[in-house]
Amino acid sequence: MNSINSQNKIFEKQVKINGLNINYRTIGNGDIPVVFLHGWVKDCEKYLPLDKYFLEEQKYYIFIPDMPGFGKSEEPKESWDLDNYVELVHEFIKNVRQKDGCTLVNETIIIGHSFGGRIAIKYAVKYPEKVSKLILTGAAGVKHNLTIKQKILFILAKMGKVLFSIPGISYLQKPAQKILYKMARVKDYHQASPIMKEAMKNVLDEDLTPYLEKIGSATLLVWGRLDKTTPLSDGKIMDRKIRNSKLVIIDDANHSLPYQRPKEFIKIIFEFLNH
Repeated sequence: MNSINSQNKIFEKQVKINGLNINYRTIGNGDIPVVFLHGWVKDCEKYLPLDKYFLEEQKYYIFIPDMPGFGKSEEPKESWDLDNYVELVHEFIKNVRQKDGCTLVNETIIIGHSFGGRIAIKYAVKYPEKVSKLILTGAAGVKHNLTIKQKILFILAKMGKVLFSIPGISYLQKPAQKILYKMARVKDYHQASPIMKEAMKNVLDEDLTPYLEKIGSATLLVWGRLDKTTPLSDGKIMDRKIRNSKLVIIDDANHSLPYQRPKEFIKIIFEFLNH
């Protein structure tokens, strides 16, 4: 266990789950466990701006794990799908609640941002008895068709493999692909390892819309009006389909809302949790 700020009860810890070394951060040491699930290519350190605001409520015990393949956690040995991540979270919660002595309540508050929202949605449906409240912010899960621009760029990227096999210009292949993937807004895919590329395709291939109406937990949706990654229209779909939900919109925030506007984000969360 590494102390990041022991005076303020912030620690970095590790736990082994299903043969994988999982890194996570804890904030506070209250009786009510909260698990925060990060976005794709993010990790627990990305959410450092939230720490001091989380600490304002002493009754909560915050756990922010690095998902396998991200941050300081070990990469899966094979390509995962969303169910693998859901089961990892299930085992993580069981392990850390015992390890950190957070066993006074049986339920956990789950917060999911972007990709973490995907995990949270499916976890809440599969393990409803384990979730006291659910918070989704910029959550992914509503499947969209590729835009015409993305389709064209994907075709060009594939054609580029043939074009850049010509002797004399092969050295241009990687820079050109990087530019194309960035234009198509799939930079995360370009930067991923082969295993994580497959995992990303597996995760993105699943449409979670049918699961939304199965969520029974009280759910808070917090969305940035300027979110272009998971647009506000996705949040409105979730709000319509989740029975006991409330949608809060932040006008001048985008997909980075949790760490872009941490004080406002945490204030909205605590108002929901404390009532």
